[in-house]
Amino acid sequence: MSTILKAYKYRVYPDKVQAEFLDRNFGAVRFLWNQFVSSFNSYNVGPVLPENEKILKDRNLWMHDVISYALQQKRMDWFEFKKQFFNKKRKVKLGRPSYKKRGVSNDSFRLPGQPIGFNKAVDFEAGTLKIPKMTPLKVVYDRRFSGLLKSVTLSKNKCNQYFVSILVETEVEVKQNTGRSIGIDLGLKHLCILSNGMKIDNPRWFRETQTKLKRAQQHLSRKAKGSNRREKQRLKVAKLHQKVANQRKDFQHNFSSWLVENFDTIITEDLNVKGMVKNRKLAKSISDASWSTLVGMITYKSNWYGRSFHKIDRWYPSSKTCSSCGLKENNMGLHIRDWKCTNCGVEHDRDLNAALNILHKGLDDLYGLSSEELSDYRRGEGLRPEVVPPQAPSLNRLVSFIDFDRTA
Repeated sequence: MSTILKAYKYRVYPDKVQAEFLDRNFGAVRFLWNQFVSSFNSYNVGPVLPENEKILKDRNLWMHDVISYALQQKRMDWFEFKKQFFNKKRKVKLGRPSYKKRGVSNDSFRLPGQPIGFNKAVDFEAGTLKIPKMTPLKVVYDRRFSGLLKSVTLSKNKCNQYFVSILVETEVEVKQNTGRSIGIDLGLKHLCILSNGMKIDNPRWFRETQTKLKRAQQHLSRKAKGSNRREKQRLKVAKLHQKVANQRKDFQHNFSSWLVENFDTIITEDLNVKGMVKNRKLAKSISDASWSTLVGMITYKSNWYGRSFHKIDRWYPSSKTCSSCGLKENNMGLHIRDWKCTNCGVEHDRDLNAALNILHKGLDDLYGLSSEELSDYRRGEGLRPEVVPPQAPSLNRLVSFIDFDRTA
């Protein structure tokens, strides 16, 4: 058993009065943040504004009608930002804070869990959530949870849909060892190539919806600003974007969960995605693939369930190295998808060969397995039952296999 922080997100269906109250809280938290940013940016220019929500509430009486816990939490978040901004030990420096604009920034506010209480706030039987100054909100609880309530975050997306994210400290059981390891090569033609011969096609979620999105945005550009028709068309565009995001997220959750369920050691390559998207010819495809989000999901789920996750060195030539003899081929362009080793004569699929090399390099980094020991290690995996392919609808239609001899 291990103790983790886990967030459960649910859809909220407020009535008209509750929706208006939530919107006022979103606006108050946004206003408070912008006041802090203004004070921070005008430190050496003009008068310094107080970084205290109590003084601002006295100056703006309408702020007394919102939830005080949300304002207090935003002030604590601001102090944490300043602490990290001036932290000289941070590897990645934070930029200067920016203002949050209505209709552009995400609407949300967070409430600490201690004053709310799990038993008082959440009612699974009635399907409600009780927060201060509000009647119980209608919530669809598709999953039940238990543990110590840490925080409650209410949010609103661009489709005018309301959600609640409940963060709890709970215990999870470490998954039973399978004795298997896997190497993953990330790509664009195939999104993931596994060292066991499995290839997962790239669904290209955004490009599938690109034509509909283009037409919807063209219609939006013709609508008069501030009109009801423009707002209706804006919602249509937002729903198309939301659909793409939901498709991508569903795939990533199913695939990462399947990996953690079936493999003890998961090894990937360390890609410089931020630098790769600067290539204007591939930027859209790389962003659509969303490698970083997928790897992030695999990382935190591995930590939850006691799996080993490792990234190999970014500069390791996994595609150009023969997985059988270790010879490196210097001249190999991206157009070469199949090649034959000039030393041992083994024919390779470029992506599968890279996945095997990623697996071998990762096992060497983690456990120090030499080339002589790798064959015994892989032979031991071969004695175990075959891995069941993913059964989730968003995955099984994308799976294909490459026939190859793993003992070669």
